[in-house]
Amino acid sequence: MGLSSPAMEREPASGTARNAPRRDIQGLRALAVLVVFLDHLTGWPRGGFVGVDIFFVISGFLITGLLLREHERTGTISFRSFYRRRIKRILPASVLVLFVTVIAASLLFPVTRTVSTMGDALWSLIFAGNWRFALSGTDYFQEGTLPSPLQHYWSLGVEEQFYLLWPWMLLGILLMLARCHARPPVRRGTVGITILLILASSFAWALAETASEPTLAYFSTASRAWELALGAFLAIAAPAFGPVPERLRSPLAWLGLGGMVASILWLAPGQAGFPAPLAAFPVLSAALVIVAGTGARSPGPWPLTNPVSGYIGDISFSLYLWHWPVMVLLAAVASTDGIRYYLWAPVLSILLSVVSYHLVEDPLRRARWLGGGRDRGRRGFRSIPVRAAATVAVASVAGVGIVLGALAIRWDNAGPEAGSPGGDTEVVEDGSVTPESVRAGAAGTADVAPVTDHETDCLGAASVHTGTDCDGALGDGLWPSAETFAADTSGQFKCWRPEGGQAFPDCTLGDPGGTVRVALLGDSHAASYLPAIEAIAEGHGWKLDVFTGLACHWYAHDPEDDCYGPLQDANEALLSGEPYDAVLAVSSRYDESHPLPELVDRYAQAWKPVAERGTQVIAISDVPATSEESIQCLTRIGFSVTDNECGVARQEGLARADPLPQAASRVAGAGVVDLTEYFCSQDFCPAVIGHVVVYRDAHAHLSATYARTLTPFLEEDLLALLDR
Repeated sequence: MGLSSPAMEREPASGTARNAPRRDIQGLRALAVLVVFLDHLTGWPRGGFVGVDIFFVISGFLITGLLLREHERTGTISFRSFYRRRIKRILPASVLVLFVTVIAASLLFPVTRTVSTMGDALWSLIFAGNWRFALSGTDYFQEGTLPSPLQHYWSLGVEEQFYLLWPWMLLGILLMLARCHARPPVRRGTVGITILLILASSFAWALAETASEPTLAYFSTASRAWELALGAFLAIAAPAFGPVPERLRSPLAWLGLGGMVASILWLAPGQAGFPAPLAAFPVLSAALVIVAGTGARSPGPWPLTNPVSGYIGDISFSLYLWHWPVMVLLAAVASTDGIRYYLWAPVLSILLSVVSYHLVEDPLRRARWLGGGRDRGRRGFRSIPVRAAATVAVASVAGVGIVLGALAIRWDNAGPEAGSPGGDTEVVEDGSVTPESVRAGAAGTADVAPVTDHETDCLGAASVHTGTDCDGALGDGLWPSAETFAADTSGQFKCWRPEGGQAFPDCTLGDPGGTVRVALLGDSHAASYLPAIEAIAEGHGWKLDVFTGLACHWYAHDPEDDCYGPLQDANEALLSGEPYDAVLAVSSRYDESHPLPELVDRYAQAWKPVAERGTQVIAISDVPATSEESIQCLTRIGFSVTDNECGVARQEGLARADPLPQAASRVAGAGVVDLTEYFCSQDFCPAVIGHVVVYRDAHAHLSATYARTLTPFLEEDLLALLDR
């Protein structure tokens, strides 16, 4: 998801006097925040996330220009004044949004998501949210989970980390040049060369990191600094733009505006090569607009300089801060597929932004809190530790207040659910799931009321074809609960190989001395089935070897693929010694690394040598796809386990063909297990079946509880194929 917001401020030119903001830059702010807003709300324009790149260029230009003018005027840079302005500009509005968001999350979200949001708030409060989201974004087990309402704070972290160092570097360079009695043009030239070196180094790093770890590159300060550095270079080179003929300025500005619009319409989320080198297109386009307007007599292109754009530019920081929490929190009470959501989200976002700007952001930015006046001599440096300590104290109090307020509300509204049958699921040692074992796990004890066959027939997958009337059989219970289903992975990843080239762990389940040898190969969707497959292996005395890992689809991989080496080792194990009795293959149907026909060929190529040794290859069809809306629906206020529409249409869930059954048709003796009937009716694939949550995230990873309820049906089909 592309989210960002730099600190968009009207920087003073000198002392307390303020220049009127450039109208074209105000328009750039308006354009940037509007495309981000529309992209997040509607998914169009798809490249709206580049608004952050535009913001970074603007911020680097304005703040570096401020620092240079101050140094030219006073011979130094007042860090006290600089950081005081940053605090006054950023902290009031951002802390307000953090506080309101966490309090609202504690009222609307399940406990696990509330706790995660509180952690996001604390990281964002100290402007380190980008690293928090970088780490969670590269954690495979976090993929597909519902978004944080504070994820957009990552860009404040990038910007403030840059400005933690850049003013000191700038002053250090200027002081050294002053001691050498360098003339002003030499000073600017030297500073310009320095910032170009920073820009080039950051861009080179971004290229490398984008190629190897694109998610980390998206959030990384080192991979984004070049965008701020370009803005800084424009400020340093500003005197060179004065001689630009007036007749060329308008074409330059329109060219830059056209480049930004083209990039907004062209770039797409997750596109290879972003942020480097593709972000260079909107970044350079924004730079053209800034260059065209520097020293110009005319205001600039009318789309950027009209009064509406000017006002949106004024409130853009507040609008950016509010819009994403409003959208995420509103999804907890209203379906994102409904018209009400698309009416209320913009209305609430704009209303809160206008109120926040006029009552909090602008008044507190202008107020004389944190002191005023200029620093003089060493006095300013001596006051820095005191001011820093005061700032840390204020931030700490705000952070503690956010956490304690959320905890208090969470405690008051927790109700009896924490110990009710909606709690997390634990199962008995043999892996079986019954209403009795589910209740025991929820209550934390095995001392529960006995259950009837009537209830057993209604739990999870068993409810699909039961002849029993299940109305009221399980009451209002939901397993796992809405509070905990996202973490219901018990037993699924015990044999997991993460990304990084290492071999599969040595993992044998079932009966290690069993005479029937079975292997399970595949990606995270294969791992999701493991609780059921392990229970079958234990019940029949199979020796089960597990080879599951990130993107480890059992097909012929290219040597540069991350799982190539481990799969080569797995294939060697399958082709040496006594043949395995069966190999179970499971993979996500949404592997888009190759076209579907090529995937089918690659699967068949990998399976044939194993099948020719007499091993039964069994493809287990992948589960249908689900959606973020269907997962959000489970935690929405007013959700009823017995009366809900959470899920996706069958046509949507099965939109992409599963390559595994097609590959099985090309391999002699291969079989297919198709469990689609336990996920979808004739026209709908529900998110809850038999009072059990089917998926734990939007990437269609099965909850461990639902996987276990599939055990008898998967067992029946596997035994039929093995007997054949």
